[in-house]
Amino acid sequence: MLLIDQFAYTNGLRHVKAMYKFLFAMALLVLAIGLDNIYVNLAIFITIIFIELTFAKFRLRNVMSFIKVPVIFILLGTIFLVIGFSKENNYSYYVPIFGGYFGIIKGQEKLFLQVFMRALAATSSVIFLSVTTPMVDIIKVFKLMHLPNVFIELFMLIYRFIFIMIEEAQVNINALEIKFGFINNKQALKSVKVFIENMMLGILKRNEEMTNALNIKLYDGEFPVR
Repeated sequence: MLLIDQFAYTNGLRHVKAMYKFLFAMALLVLAIGLDNIYVNLAIFITIIFIELTFAKFRLRNVMSFIKVPVIFILLGTIFLVIGFSKENNYSYYVPIFGGYFGIIKGQEKLFLQVFMRALAATSSVIFLSVTTPMVDIIKVFKLMHLPNVFIELFMLIYRFIFIMIEEAQVNINALEIKFGFINNKQALKSVKVFIENMMLGILKRNEEMTNALNIKLYDGEFPVR
């Protein structure tokens, strides 16, 4: 069982109807994406953390573990909106390198913050649903909404793969931290190389295990629930 499933079956909101949690999470998701307001997204993020700690009864370290890896991926995906390299000095903060300038692009700071907070709020909304609601209950909600089976199938497989990837990343990061892999810049660069290699191998292995598990259960493209 994935760690995410253990949380979903043991949290303080486990017995709240899945439809209520689904609608709540989707409402926050729509607000995060639709309004695209830094302060609204910050409020959404704080609200989710508060609910997970107060009502779902998660420990702070568990809540931090939920968002730790997604924050790293979001940061890596958005950081290039604000940093760059060119021959002209168009940077608020920069380092001269190779006859040009490398640094933070003027006027891009707000765009970076908007994109980062929108992604963080939206991701937090989805994670909230995932850690408080078992997958079988989410599928039941989709069935009640009469969504096509192909959508449910894709959602289930993508969901499992995403959290397999997050869990694998968490395991690798913890292993590197224990070995002081980020103690200095030189060691951190070596650790990033090791992290990427282990992630690729680990994800391929876990994906194969998931495929074998589906085959053993005679998976035929549909997830029957009662």
